[in-house]
Amino acid sequence: MPDYVFKTYLADGREYFLYEETEDSRAQYTKKDFPFPESLLRLLYLDIWAYDGQIKQFDKLLMELYRTREENCARQLLPLLDELAESHIYFQLLRLEWRARLREAQRRNYENILDLLPHKEITHVPSSIYAIQNQVLGLIQKALDIDGRKGSLEQKLEDYYAREKREPLKVFHFRPQLVDFKRVEGHGFTEVLHPRSIYDLIDFSVRKCIKQEIEMRVCKNCGRWFALTGRTNAEYCEVTRDSKGRTCKEIGAIALWNKNKSEDEIFKIYRREYKKRFAWIKAKRIDPAVFYEWSARAREKKDACERGELTLEEFQAWLKQS
Repeated sequence: MPDYVFKTYLADGREYFLYEETEDSRAQYTKKDFPFPESLLRLLYLDIWAYDGQIKQFDKLLMELYRTREENCARQLLPLLDELAESHIYFQLLRLEWRARLREAQRRNYENILDLLPHKEITHVPSSIYAIQNQVLGLIQKALDIDGRKGSLEQKLEDYYAREKREPLKVFHFRPQLVDFKRVEGHGFTEVLHPRSIYDLIDFSVRKCIKQEIEMRVCKNCGRWFALTGRTNAEYCEVTRDSKGRTCKEIGAIALWNKNKSEDEIFKIYRREYKKRFAWIKAKRIDPAVFYEWSARAREKKDACERGELTLEEFQAWLKQS
């Protein structure tokens, strides 16, 4: 029986994670919550290869522990587990599980250590997560993309899983899970997952997205998928992206304001020149045909400036020389 508890559930549009080490009688539950399905989407874009160095260091120390059975090797493994757990909530489960395994190995005086602490379960983490990232991103694109092919979710899922015959390793597979249905504080009765692996956590979130038919869109700022849990016309996600703590939604609003401001200036310059030259017709300083030919070219230049193909200074120079 593992001497830790880790469970998760969804309620009122948020996902909750509760965990503790029951070995320590003084320990209390740690409880974290996020907007659903934020944890899944963050994992899909996590640079798992950035942690390859820590994984290799863990493996090196584990191999040394196999050889020496020295407690010092086991102690050095713990900070690496803690560091990995800080990268994503799902890795808290890995941390708790391996801390429990290390305690059990110590109680057994490191007998049968290869069975209790199989190093491949750790060394395969980056490649396993990378494969799952691509599988789930493919599922989102095929089945949950609001801007993608129209049709029922059922038909989209059938089309996605039709790929299994051709490329079975590129398709995400659902697995049996250990799920309770119980009352949770403040939310009534709901399904509570007791995951046995990170795969269970991913599976739980993906199937909830499908059950709830959560539609997604690629953010116009960061280029990543985000869930449309509010307005379906939202174009930006609300994840913090820059050093100033601004979200893509805030960055997008600033960019739109700057664009509109720039386009307003372009239009004002164009309109001022247009009115001046139109007045020349009445003063017989210009032939109407010449004016309308100029105005057509001026509109083209204005549009090019608004698209960013001309700078404002280049547009002004063209007006002055035309």
